[in-house]
Amino acid sequence: MSNQLVAAAEANMSVIILITGFAVVFAVLLLLIGIIKLYSVIVYNAQNRAKKPKKSKESADTAPATPVSEPIPAPVQTVSDGSLDLQTVAVITAAVEAFYSDNNKVRITGIRRATGARSEWATAGVRESIAPMRSEGLL
Repeated sequence: MSNQLVAAAEANMSVIILITGFAVVFAVLLLLIGIIKLYSVIVYNAQNRAKKPKKSKESADTAPATPVSEPIPAPVQTVSDGSLDLQTVAVITAAVEAFYSDNNKVRITGIRRATGARSEWATAGVRESIAPMRSEGLL
C-alpha cells in the first residue's frame, strides 16, 4: 500500500513539474514576442520620424488642405528613331512603373538600347534561361 502511495505521489509531482515547465516556456515565449513587437514599433517610429518633415507652428494653425488629384498627362505617342513600336514602349513603361510602385512619380524621357556587349558567359546564361520559354512558344 505504501508503494502505491509513493508511486502516486511521484506521478503527481511529475505532472506538476511538467505543467510548470510548460507554463514557464510559454511565459518566456510571450515575453520574447512582446519584446520583439516593442522593438519593431520603436524602429518603425524612428524610421518614419526621419521621413516626415517637421511642421512649423504656422502650418499647424492652418486647416489641412484637401488633396487635389492632379490630371494624368496623356501618353506621348512618338518614338524618335522608329526602332521600337508603341507596344514595346508601353511594356517597358509598365515595367518601370511596377518597379517603382511605392507612389513615386516616374517620367520616362527616353528608351535606348544598352551599350556594351555581353560576355560569352552572360550570353550563354541568357540563352539557357530563355530556351524553356521558346520551347513552350512563349517567345
